[in-house]
Amino acid sequence: MRRRQILTASAMAMAGLAGCTGGDSTNEASSESSPVVTTVEEFYTTLYDENDIEAANSMYHPDTESRDIRPSDFERYGGIESISASVYSTEVVSQTDSTARVHVTVGYSTPVGSATNEDWFTMRKNDGEWRVDYYLSDEARSGMSQEAIDDIMNQS
Repeated sequence: MRRRQILTASAMAMAGLAGCTGGDSTNEASSESSPVVTTVEEFYTTLYDENDIEAANSMYHPDTESRDIRPSDFERYGGIESISASVYSTEVVSQTDSTARVHVTVGYSTPVGSATNEDWFTMRKNDGEWRVDYYLSDEARSGMSQEAIDDIMNQS
């Protein structure tokens, strides 16, 4: 059951990445400069500035239950190359030596519109480097029960 919730959340998150979205792909502000924040910001840069889905997928923790990002996740918005994201701020909500929860205020833009949302990440170290464990967009969370959200976000 947990794996189904996580896979569903991952699929919704990818739709949320594209669905919440006219803008610039620069990282304008960060509330905290740390390796975990840098990794989160690099995720957005890799996916939206470089349009490199394969490289973004390589930023996930090898043991994550999240599904890979696919080009089809962005087709209804003109493809990944039509979407931009601007990170406005990041907040490390909690952190241990090996896990972290991060909230990101990000502006999305596509040919069909734009929005500013708060995306949530759980991060986990692998071989000393921070990796994305789960990504939950605002839109993905709106379609989930609080129990499912807590299950994913409290794993770290």
